[in-house]
Amino acid sequence: MRAVVAVAAHELRTRWRAWVSMALLVAFAGGCVLTAAAGARRTDSAYQRFLVASKASDMLVSPAGTGLGGYYGALARLPGVAAVAPIVGLSVLPIGPGGGLVLASVAAAPLDRRWGHLLEIPKVLAGRLPLADRPGEIAVDQNGARALRLHVGSTLAMRAIPAGSSPGANAAHFPLLRERVVGIIVTRGSVHPVTNLDKIPSIFASTALLHRLGHAYRAFDGVYVKLRPGHSAGIAGRQAETLAQRFRATGGHVFVADENAQAAAIERSIRPEAVSLALFALVLAITALLVVGQAATRLIAAAQPANPVLAALGMTRAQLMAAGLLEVGVAAATGAVAAAGLAVAASPLMPIGTARLAEPDPGVSADAAVLTAGVAAIVVLAVARVAGPAWRLASSGNADRAAAAASAGRSKVAGWLASADAPVTAAAGVRLALEPGRDVPRCLCAAH
Repeated sequence: MRAVVAVAAHELRTRWRAWVSMALLVAFAGGCVLTAAAGARRTDSAYQRFLVASKASDMLVSPAGTGLGGYYGALARLPGVAAVAPIVGLSVLPIGPGGGLVLASVAAAPLDRRWGHLLEIPKVLAGRLPLADRPGEIAVDQNGARALRLHVGSTLAMRAIPAGSSPGANAAHFPLLRERVVGIIVTRGSVHPVTNLDKIPSIFASTALLHRLGHAYRAFDGVYVKLRPGHSAGIAGRQAETLAQRFRATGGHVFVADENAQAAAIERSIRPEAVSLALFALVLAITALLVVGQAATRLIAAAQPANPVLAALGMTRAQLMAAGLLEVGVAAATGAVAAAGLAVAASPLMPIGTARLAEPDPGVSADAAVLTAGVAAIVVLAVARVAGPAWRLASSGNADRAAAAASAGRSKVAGWLASADAPVTAAAGVRLALEPGRDVPRCLCAAH
């Protein structure tokens, strides 16, 4: 084993530039593969992690009438309900860039601090959420910001229209609100809109504005419901429907939306992006393995001329092969570690597509599972890739047979002189006279 390590170390030292180039090639190729592989996992899990970070609800319950008369409190006391967060729709319409009212829009405000803090916490792209006691502040989802050409610091003019009224030609007579945009946000539905309601601009006002406008400007109300583990939305929905019949203000009927079904639809829309990135990583890995394997084989082949000398000194074919694989392993391990660092440095580029909007923790990310498995795989695959060529090249023109032939033709007299510490010139002379062959340097080395 010491001989194998010594030969590999000597080769790495004498041709270090070539082996450094090899390590850099492994680092670049491996870094690209690990970046894509980690990115695929990050893309696939982004929306699910978004739901966890936002403390997403399981159901949205909205009465035909109103649930503010005690229904929401009773709903929160059901055995399967863990938490509720009521929200109230506002009868206000934004004025678009062209000066007209944007009818296809929705505005809402939390009834208290539960929405946006206890449940349904949106991802803030810029700015912050409106403060509860600031009636002049609003936040807009990213779709609304794009449609209305808004950014943090913009002022959005809106008309407050009494519930049940039609804007019509008298829109100018309705109260005008001028709200300052303090945040651009992403909600669970705006990540990838799958319903018509999620596709239109969504405006989120403060609780103070809700109280300032009063009951006349309330368009609807609803409550986000978080269920306890083990309770299904189907059963809870039927319980909510039954409970509504006890509260006249609800109209005896409620609309129940299974938020988990919506989440599943959004995840299905994201999955092709993750699969395509994983396939790209696989194709890139196969290509990199072929390229790196070819480069490593050439480096091992470049050391082949020295194999006869090493074989004459007693190294077997297996040892010569092991030395070559050790050289490749050292270069591959060095490159693999650098590849992991490169993948971490490139991680802010991930995830891709829709998942990038949903990613709750953008920026640098280190996927320990992918990086650890990737580093090990790079080393193992690189060594395995050159194992066959290394075995063939280790023969050095039938090095084992050459070594056997040299041993068979070696003079016993010359061997006795060498073991008896005779002068080198005497031993070499006897070898030249009695032994066949052309390997004068090998004779001198062996005699010495």
